[in-house]
Amino acid sequence: MRMNAILGLGLAFLLAGCVGDEDTTVTPATLPADVPDSFLTYPNTIASLGAGTYDLEIGAASGAAAGSYRLQVTYDDGRQEILEGSWGAGSSDVRTGAIVLARAGGLTVAELTSTTTRLVLKRNGQVVASGTDAIDLPLTQISSATYAQAYYDAVDPQQERNTLEKWKQRNGFYQNDPAIRITHIVFRDALDLGYGRDMYVLKNSNTGRMAFMVNNYIVALQPGSSVNYGPLNVDAAISGDKRYFKGTNAIEFSPANEDSTSPNGDMKITKFFTFDSSGNRLTSADLDGRGVKHMPGMCWACHGGQTMPLDENGKFQAISLRSAKYNILGVAEFEYSLQDGYHRDQMEDDFRLVNSYVKESYEVMQARDIGNTANGHGKWAADYGLELVNGRYNGDFTQGRYQDDFVPSGWQNGPGQENAELLFKRVVGPHCTACHSLQGREAAGPDSAANLGLAINFSSYTKFMAYRSRIADYVYRRGIMPMSLRNFENFWEDPEGAPSILAAALADPTLFHNGKVVQPGRPVARIGASRTVRSPVQLDATASSFAKTYRWSASSPAVVFSDATSARPLMTAPDGSYTLTLTVTNSKGSDTETVVYTVDSAGADQAALTFEDDIRPILESNSCTSCHSSSNPGALNGIPVFWSNEVDAGGIKLYQRVLTRIDLDDPENSRLLQRPTSLTHGGGMLINTATPSGLADYNTILNWIREGAVCGTDASIGCPQ
Repeated sequence: MRMNAILGLGLAFLLAGCVGDEDTTVTPATLPADVPDSFLTYPNTIASLGAGTYDLEIGAASGAAAGSYRLQVTYDDGRQEILEGSWGAGSSDVRTGAIVLARAGGLTVAELTSTTTRLVLKRNGQVVASGTDAIDLPLTQISSATYAQAYYDAVDPQQERNTLEKWKQRNGFYQNDPAIRITHIVFRDALDLGYGRDMYVLKNSNTGRMAFMVNNYIVALQPGSSVNYGPLNVDAAISGDKRYFKGTNAIEFSPANEDSTSPNGDMKITKFFTFDSSGNRLTSADLDGRGVKHMPGMCWACHGGQTMPLDENGKFQAISLRSAKYNILGVAEFEYSLQDGYHRDQMEDDFRLVNSYVKESYEVMQARDIGNTANGHGKWAADYGLELVNGRYNGDFTQGRYQDDFVPSGWQNGPGQENAELLFKRVVGPHCTACHSLQGREAAGPDSAANLGLAINFSSYTKFMAYRSRIADYVYRRGIMPMSLRNFENFWEDPEGAPSILAAALADPTLFHNGKVVQPGRPVARIGASRTVRSPVQLDATASSFAKTYRWSASSPAVVFSDATSARPLMTAPDGSYTLTLTVTNSKGSDTETVVYTVDSAGADQAALTFEDDIRPILESNSCTSCHSSSNPGALNGIPVFWSNEVDAGGIKLYQRVLTRIDLDDPENSRLLQRPTSLTHGGGMLINTATPSGLADYNTILNWIREGAVCGTDASIGCPQ
């Protein structure tokens, strides 16, 4: 247990000196571009559109009458422009290149007049979106007010929980029922959000229903500063001082559809709600002083939730709803007050009881019928979560105490992993396990060194090291892990501690400079993978980390850049192979990356690639559909995605399923490319880039994503019309 030296009874006096509502207002700091700031968000935000140029067709909704229009185009950065014109009878006005996105994101197009107008947005001749009078494509398909409301509509269809009081009533907090037990504990979650947590946990022994309610307290001493999330907050929570009350997080484990009479209506799922200090339900909040994020992603980022775009009817996907879980309460990582009644040892029995509830929820999820397409689709592999919670108490939930030094079986020292326990105790246990143990699907293939389908849960040293290159990138170069700001700050508080231990274990010499571990914030150039293209080709370095300036060069004067200082120049060159070099800079230095582009005028035109004609055949020819199917004999029960042309259990068509697994911001980081080309794929390495055929398939998929990942014309697989 870590106990801050200033915790104690004296904090009550300090709290009394912090007066006025202005003390509780947290103003987000204006951060330099070289400061990591991607917390409580997923690495792939699933942008609506890729960077590039789009055409806009404008015409009558009926396709007949002549008319005129006045449109307002609004971009993610707030820029707006007006498009005006007219179309003739039976035709459309085509605005070629009307929309230009400097990076992946979204936009809105809205008709400003009373004219009924059909709008069609196209990329490389393919429809990517359409609408009558408006097209609304969010910056991210998994974080918006619309997405949050769709989530609440799914978990609370009767709007019985739109205030905190109604949520408490619905979950039985006011019932005089001997089957209901309520437990109360107070602590500071030092490695999560830094709040003083005033937690009430309800369990109904008859129904198995659980409900966790957490009132959050922040003593804001300096606007926008991390000191606001310090040890004063636990005593603010104990005193219940409303001046420092930020709001309430509520989580319940209850039937997915309590009003349903279907056989699956009583299947319990974990539901998340956020309320402001007045008890009103929120679709978004600024949890860490680093900007507003939306529900449920800002919670699910640490609770194992799998965010997926809404279905074609704007509804939340069922497989996504089932994915989130409770976190084990990390008793050793919390901080406590010295006020009597709130010491750790005085609350150990209550923590044990609450963690027994977490264990029970895992067992319920583990028991789901994996052969049931509706419920087993994408089923979570709960074994490691159960090993952790059982191990922390030596399996004794009657009188056991939380074991701070517990080491899971896969992390114990042995041949080839002599320092595994140190790595777990100093790095993985406190900074990674809480979130990663809630990842991973039951349908993964055999657990072996050659097939690490469940490596994402970090349940062993071997699995953790299977992601060593990604870990080095996410932690040291991108600065996006650990994913919560307080955990990130704690991890980097002593660079010679956890960061150096991890860097040494990863055995990557680039993580050290002059004997010191490299901290995130330095610029990292990212051009992408070497590939074969036709000229001209749009280059894209917007995935570079912390870059302020860009400079391109080439191995031959035959290569011409439209703007060698742009993140996205157009490159023109005759047939041949060229080494391209990108240098990016910021206040902390510079970084250079080189790749080889082979220009082949006889090769496939990357701008003409479609999912229908080019990508789907690759998925089929590489045996992807032998496992990723609910009907083929070789299919794995519980697999989370189908690549065969069938509508999955949530009613989602093939193309929409593919889009959830590509990253338009950083194409090489797409799961559609990462999984089948690595040993962490549950079905083995299916696309081997060391072979000519594998490299060709990889190149085709990569070029397709970089050109906007357009679908084609087949509506049966989900192509936009």
